[in-house]
Amino acid sequence: MCARVSRLCPGSPGGKTLSFTADGFTDPTLACARSTRASAVEGRSDDSIVAMLKAAVLLLVLLTPAPALLAPSFRAATHAFHHLLNPPAVLRTSADLEALSNTRIPRSDGGEILAAVARPSQLTGKPLRVLVVLHEFFGLTESIVGKAQAYADELECLVIAPDTFRGTTTSFIPQAIWLALSTPQQRVNKDLTDVFAWASEQPGVNAARPAVLGFCYGGGKALRFTTQIKPDAATVVFYGNPLTSPEDFAKLRAPVCGIFGTQDPQIPQGLVTKFREALEAANVEHEVMSYYGVGHAFWTDVGQVEREEMPQLAAWRLSTNFLRNHFEGKESFARKRAFLEFMLEEQAAREAADTQAEAPLDPTE
Repeated sequence: MCARVSRLCPGSPGGKTLSFTADGFTDPTLACARSTRASAVEGRSDDSIVAMLKAAVLLLVLLTPAPALLAPSFRAATHAFHHLLNPPAVLRTSADLEALSNTRIPRSDGGEILAAVARPSQLTGKPLRVLVVLHEFFGLTESIVGKAQAYADELECLVIAPDTFRGTTTSFIPQAIWLALSTPQQRVNKDLTDVFAWASEQPGVNAARPAVLGFCYGGGKALRFTTQIKPDAATVVFYGNPLTSPEDFAKLRAPVCGIFGTQDPQIPQGLVTKFREALEAANVEHEVMSYYGVGHAFWTDVGQVEREEMPQLAAWRLSTNFLRNHFEGKESFARKRAFLEFMLEEQAAREAADTQAEAPLDPTE
């Protein structure tokens, strides 16, 4: 039986109302509450022109035939529209990269990888697991550095957020798009291999059961790295470009967690379904969640979690429970749910059989 969890939030078509975390059952309204997301910049409101453009993009998505929504060219265009209409609040250039990074990791070809390395604020003395966090297409940012520290504190692990663009971070949208399109997976794979090699040599580190987590551009790169190069690493994909063929997951020996928004035109639910089906067909343990009412890149900063905004808090809890189980080698969230669903089906079958056995015989038969 394939251990899996595949669900939409309650209130969405096909959504299930049963929900629980790695530690037990929860109220589904907590795990899947509709978003109350605030603007990424407090006090900022869209002007009428931007609002009209957003409405036009949404209308285009609604009127586009379903097969066309899955086309890479359409998704690339909507990705660009999304970021053009939601620009960063702070302009940033590559000069900021030195300030954001705190470590230089040697590359096997003689170069260096700039990275932000985070360790738990309070060390307990136990060996640290390794989590690599990959940035979105802006490059290494304050947001990614903050999330890296949050994961390090929550999971008591070593978190490394490398600069996969090799020296560039930007808030200029056209440059960000170009960087994402022109950075080859093979080069990222080599850099991440060097990052894990460096991590394994650090004192106080247990490099067994590693994990890679990525946002947007970084989510797609993370998934391709683990499926191609490091199949023993767990993968967490936040609204990244998924894989949709079972053959892509043939070598994978670790679980996958996918987190998406139901209103993301870049990654429509049809594509998420294909991702889920491919994981199922490959018998890969997985947790795939689509949060109702939010679109692409809905988790912008750690402050949303601290303010307990939904669904950012729910996504944070899902990812940390998933990673904690992987690091500790515990029975996973997905396996618990699979077992529960199996037991419920068995109970329903027994009750149906008992009801049929107790039914009075028809004397006319």
